[in-house]
Amino acid sequence: MTLSRRALLKGGVVVGGAVALTGCTAPPAPEHGAGTIIGQATNIALSHHAGTRVLAFDAGNVLWVLPVAGGQARRLTEDAEDATWPSFFPDGKRIAFQSFRNGVYDIASVDVVSGAVERLTRGPQYDVDPCVSPDGSRVAYVSDAGGTSAVWLLDRADGRPRPLVGTDDERAYRAPTWHPDGQRIAYVAGDSAVEVLHLATGDRKVLHTAPAGQSFRGTSYGPSGDLAYVLVDGPRSTLFRNGTALSAAAEEVAPLPPAWLSGDELAYGADGEIRRRRTGDRDFVAIPFSAALAAPGSPPEIRRPIALPEQSALRGIVGPALSPDASTVCFRALNALWLLRLGGAAEKIVDDGYSNADPSWAPDGRSIVYSSDRGGVANLWRHTIGEGCEPLTDLPDGAFVPSVDPSGDRIAFQDEAGTTSVLDLTTSEIRELVPAGDYPGKPSWSPDGRYVAMTVTRPASERDTAGYNDIMVVDVETGNSTIQSIAPHRSIATRNGDGPLWSPDGKSLIAVVDSLVHRVPVDRDGTITGPPTPLSELVADSVSVSASGDVLFLSLGKVVIVGGKQYTPPITCRQRKPPPSATIRAGALWDGHSDGYRENVDIKIENGFITAIDHARPDVTPTVDASTKCVIPGLIDVHNHWHFRGRQWGSRQGPLWLAYGVTTSRSPGDPAYQMLETRESIHSGAAVGPRFLGSGEPLDGTRNSFAFMRTVSSEEQLARELQRVIALDYNVVKSYQRLPVTLERSLVKQLRAQGIPVVSHYLYPAVATGLNGMEHTGGGNRLGYSRTLSAAGGRTAEDTIRLLSSSDMWVSSTLLFANEMFVDSPDLVEDRRTKVLFPWWEYERLKEKVRQAAGPGNELNRAWTRGDVDLLLRVHRAGGLVVAGTDAPLDDIGISIHQNLRAMVKHGFSAVDALRTATSNAAVALGAEGELGCLRAGARADLLIIDGDPLREIRDTARIERVFVDAQEYDVAGLLAPFENLPDCRGARPQPYAPQTCCRRGN
Repeated sequence: MTLSRRALLKGGVVVGGAVALTGCTAPPAPEHGAGTIIGQATNIALSHHAGTRVLAFDAGNVLWVLPVAGGQARRLTEDAEDATWPSFFPDGKRIAFQSFRNGVYDIASVDVVSGAVERLTRGPQYDVDPCVSPDGSRVAYVSDAGGTSAVWLLDRADGRPRPLVGTDDERAYRAPTWHPDGQRIAYVAGDSAVEVLHLATGDRKVLHTAPAGQSFRGTSYGPSGDLAYVLVDGPRSTLFRNGTALSAAAEEVAPLPPAWLSGDELAYGADGEIRRRRTGDRDFVAIPFSAALAAPGSPPEIRRPIALPEQSALRGIVGPALSPDASTVCFRALNALWLLRLGGAAEKIVDDGYSNADPSWAPDGRSIVYSSDRGGVANLWRHTIGEGCEPLTDLPDGAFVPSVDPSGDRIAFQDEAGTTSVLDLTTSEIRELVPAGDYPGKPSWSPDGRYVAMTVTRPASERDTAGYNDIMVVDVETGNSTIQSIAPHRSIATRNGDGPLWSPDGKSLIAVVDSLVHRVPVDRDGTITGPPTPLSELVADSVSVSASGDVLFLSLGKVVIVGGKQYTPPITCRQRKPPPSATIRAGALWDGHSDGYRENVDIKIENGFITAIDHARPDVTPTVDASTKCVIPGLIDVHNHWHFRGRQWGSRQGPLWLAYGVTTSRSPGDPAYQMLETRESIHSGAAVGPRFLGSGEPLDGTRNSFAFMRTVSSEEQLARELQRVIALDYNVVKSYQRLPVTLERSLVKQLRAQGIPVVSHYLYPAVATGLNGMEHTGGGNRLGYSRTLSAAGGRTAEDTIRLLSSSDMWVSSTLLFANEMFVDSPDLVEDRRTKVLFPWWEYERLKEKVRQAAGPGNELNRAWTRGDVDLLLRVHRAGGLVVAGTDAPLDDIGISIHQNLRAMVKHGFSAVDALRTATSNAAVALGAEGELGCLRAGARADLLIIDGDPLREIRDTARIERVFVDAQEYDVAGLLAPFENLPDCRGARPQPYAPQTCCRRGN
């Protein structure tokens, strides 16, 4: 099967002429003292007006103007404009820039005196990197209109844009710049070339070619036609003029266009400063500035309980499948598969402690196919009603999300890397249908069995890998496929059970869009013939269709039939009974706060809580004797995504977290019902794992990247998302990369009343909006580069430290690039816990990571880790709150919490301060100060017995013998036992798979 990516990415574009914005005039700049004053900023973009000797720059996604000599900067745009990349018009009265106010990047301009903003382009596309022509009549910019990254030209006389270059290739374009003659435009093409386009003739010429492994950024023509640009080489970035390096080796220049102050002098951003440098000078001159950002807002006070009630109605319903006759629903809940007779009783049908998931009915309604990892690797099994289970596959790469075809003779499924295949039950033959992809949705068969449909992600362009959840339809006979949007610039809600599903008559597809169930008319081959129409006003997830066309979905914890009744499964989630009272004798105890140990103490526990910690008495016989051991609080990981590869890790994940000492795990983003099912399963004792706190899908803007994220485009949709947040008891909500400031403000305001914290990747204006935390030191950013860490070497400017340390925001560690720690000590790789509990493919990838860490190409990862820890350490020393998070499984489950702690200590933290990030500090971020992350009377009995001295040697933290969660005891051998003798496939090679990270700093 061959797909033309260019054909798939074609689409419409809507661009309007200049339209004045209403209600967007920038407020007066606050007086110094009214907000947070900054004198540095990361990755500053600049423009200079020679006539007035004024610089325009962006800091905090706000536009400012500043005399070239420096001084107090004057604010031009409000926070909601989300303004970056300034370019002066030649009269100096207006500045073009890129704005994210409307949830997409538009080109706009701002009046330098009044602050009035005028929109120059409109539409669903991203229009970025504006550069105004020398005569001011045209603006060159980069747009992904039509699904390509290309250089466009806007003629201001008629407001009509047109593409110049890039619509006929698959390169990413950046940073167009005008030659002073107004007849030529230079730009970066494909990162590796700087080209120039002659507008009159259309001729193109390559001016510079980057050495292998290096990238161009930020081109800028000077008044005499000299060309400046930035060249990035790993953790280094250098400013060049006509092929000659200008900046010093120690400088890290922002990957953005410099501003020419004259024919031989440039201003540029570097190391948090605005600097000026003349050709030939050895030294730069810093241009001092001060800018007054808005004061920190008031974040929601965290009032969500860390434990579910002792008894509550079940809501964690996963993968509901409606029977062909619409009488029964099969689903996963409380770590088992259930059958619910609609309006009647519910019964377990598979309950063996392993991961059994994603049921699919046979067309006769007598059996169900599902995936189970009871054999060591998840494979397909069949449960015949009233009889029992039998295996259908035994594949080394696993088999997940089965879908039985209308004849009952074939099953479509996916392996651990996302390859979609078809199993023929009559011949036992398996045929690959679609190569491994970026977490496609569950397959769905057409009524005639000729086609399979599934949700896939389609990047917006070569430059922006975020995009839309579209529909792929594959002809099973020929292998040919098509990809189409459910509607222009709209997405299926997620790639986790939200469709598309074929209707039995083959005339429509059913899918969730904007959190509502929709019907989409299609031809026999799945070609969409009309717009989607909603079938219900109820908030919707996880659709299923019967043989007669009944549509079932989940709504706020209930099962709903479109046009029919709502059902609450008659299943109760009951808290696991606490173990008997106990006394643990500790030779040394660290309480999570102190600088040292208490020695020879007894920890008294009742009903899962610590009641007292006293000096050990010889007349007391302890229940657990750890008199030669060290006892510390259980570790807390505040940032992971349990279900990002939850199916692939299966039943191993919970024991693995515990085996490495994590007693509380929080996810800021997972499929909502999978999150809640895991939480209820662990709470009830039906599954083994740490206390699990979580969130549903992060809220993104009109585009998204990951299978477990939701696109949000309006206040109306945001209101539906908030209904789900409240009904399913989220512990946290993550605003992801593309939610515009106005919607984020609304989100925070409404969740403040609920006591639910809000986090994101951003620092400002998030801190002014009142978000609770910044997840990652330099998370993925809609700009393509961070505003808290420099793009090349990961350096931090002082504005980041000041904003974090003077506000109530925490920052999570998530040191994903710290693979150097495997070189320093391979103990975690060779540990029995890792070898037994990692699926074989994950262990092979771990070994490959170790090999890469020891190789010559690890310089960038080392630089980023140093930079990450430098940010964390400076925030800590300035009084800010640093908490431990791993981003697992994007980093390695279990062992990554120890990699974070070790990297912190290696690069400056004391062992005790590093441990606080994973204990008492983390508890503050959970709203559980004094209840978690500490050992004191009244705290939950979450603790680790360690054979070592972690306050002296941080690596000893991993030498865990026993783990307690709410006083429930787990020994490491017992956690490994269910997986010790299972068959595996070690020695095989995993399928190609590119691990992702939601915190990769982008371009």
